[in-house]
Amino acid sequence: MMIFFWIIVIIALFYLLGDHKKYDGNDTKKLGIPAEEVLKMRYVNGEIDEKTYTKMKKTIV
Repeated sequence: MMIFFWIIVIIALFYLLGDHKKYDGNDTKKLGIPAEEVLKMRYVNGEIDEKTYTKMKKTIV
């Protein structure tokens, strides 16, 4: 029974200390994609309109 306790403790530590995040599409810094490129992609995909694109572009540049 004691072995199961230690296995659970080790698994819990591994889970808590490890980086288990999966890429969700919003973490562009890790991918090295410049903010302007992300903005262009969002505009092309129709996520934002021209007015928002222009405003955001002025903000990041």
